[in-house]
Amino acid sequence: MVTSSKHDDENKDPLKQAIWQDAALTEALKMLDTSTKIAAPTHIKANTHTNFWLWGSALAASIIMAVVGVATLSPEVSPTTATFIATQQFTATKATDITLSDGSEVALNTQTNLQFHENDKTRQAILSKGEAYFAVKRDEQRPFTIDTGNATVSVLGTAFNIDKTLSGTTIDVFHGKVAVTTRDNSQRVELVKGQRARVDAKQIIVTTFKTQQPDWQLGWLDLENVTINDAIFQLNRYTDKPLVLSNVDADLRVSGRFKTADVLGAASLIAQLNQLEVNQFDDSIVLSATQ
Repeated sequence: MVTSSKHDDENKDPLKQAIWQDAALTEALKMLDTSTKIAAPTHIKANTHTNFWLWGSALAASIIMAVVGVATLSPEVSPTTATFIATQQFTATKATDITLSDGSEVALNTQTNLQFHENDKTRQAILSKGEAYFAVKRDEQRPFTIDTGNATVSVLGTAFNIDKTLSGTTIDVFHGKVAVTTRDNSQRVELVKGQRARVDAKQIIVTTFKTQQPDWQLGWLDLENVTINDAIFQLNRYTDKPLVLSNVDADLRVSGRFKTADVLGAASLIAQLNQLEVNQFDDSIVLSATQ
């Protein structure tokens, strides 16, 4: 015959076992039970084991209710996520005017790559190659940024030109104000109308200019103390017959203002200023050192 007791039933209950196995809780219940016995009439005999269970159950129930109450009063807050609006990608093999999805107007120079993404919080463009003139639609709630690799340009609404043709970045501001930051955030400058910033890996050099429109839109290429290789690279953006160097010192520097519609004339002027020879062939224009 199998017998059972109330104590055995209690030991099988996980909650009861947890209460009895908690030393701190057991000690607190003993103290509470002692004070109860002192206050109770002498003809009532308190059952210590039963009181422990009653008080422990009440305490456990109180803790559970408190946790449920906190969960009810403090609902989980999920982070606010941005709402996608549009993504655009442009590759210009010739000068092209485009309109971004936010209404901003952009004039792309030849051989330019531009990506644009906007959501309800930000507008972000990446100019990975080439040159572009931006007329940004003002939106104070969504700043407009352009990443060129070695610089970040931040604006609210303005007109400016960015040249990322070579390794550095040149920013010309025609209206409003922009902030320019180096890639490593070591330097930041604010530019206003008529100011130009040249940015390399860790430095920003600010100068001024006077034109009312980007030179490339007017048909001009301004070169300021660039290598001969960079000068040829720039000019080759505007011709189907490429310029080629032959035995020319790579350290030669070039400065000047050249017509983009007359690359042969630009090559002839560079040759004249640097004692080089120009030879035109069916498939190329060759600049070479004089014999």
